[in-house]
Amino acid sequence: MTTIRLFGNDIKVIRLFGIQISPSPALKNNNMQLQRDDRFMNMPDSPPPSLRLAIQSVQGSRSLYMGWKYLENSDININLSRFLIPAEWCGKLLHHMTESESQKIQSEDDRGINVSVMDPRGNSHDMKFTEWKSLKRLVFNRGWNKLVENNQLQKGNLLHLWHFRTPDNKPCFAVNIIRS
Repeated sequence: MTTIRLFGNDIKVIRLFGIQISPSPALKNNNMQLQRDDRFMNMPDSPPPSLRLAIQSVQGSRSLYMGWKYLENSDININLSRFLIPAEWCGKLLHHMTESESQKIQSEDDRGINVSVMDPRGNSHDMKFTEWKSLKRLVFNRGWNKLVENNQLQKGNLLHLWHFRTPDNKPCFAVNIIRS
């Protein structure tokens, strides 16, 4: 971890603009050595070719990149059975939902909406997409464990998420996994 000074404040930084920043023992006087982490460079505008073909096979359109997240223990815990969506994605995801879908996702009765989430192999997993009121965060659940099991997801894997729609305007998602 590195401390940088920004606008008069000291901030601890691990990554900056996709570059791993780490102190180098070989360098003196707090000079920093920059190490490139290719997983973050040139964030994907579209899914990898195999996943893009799988989306096209269900006549999916308008795939939009939502973001990435390192999987945590809670994301792969079979007892929790949910993927907690990073807070930074929530506004963007809700923006791409219809008004009716947003209302159901955020409803007090926790109805949410049914969505399909396509894994890197092109397999579709039915899930519920809803907001957990206690955390004010969006989650995929009811089906998430099957995706975890089928893809042998582990803590530290990097997950990229895209949103797309089917011809009948059903919201769907696609994930790509990069193993740690």
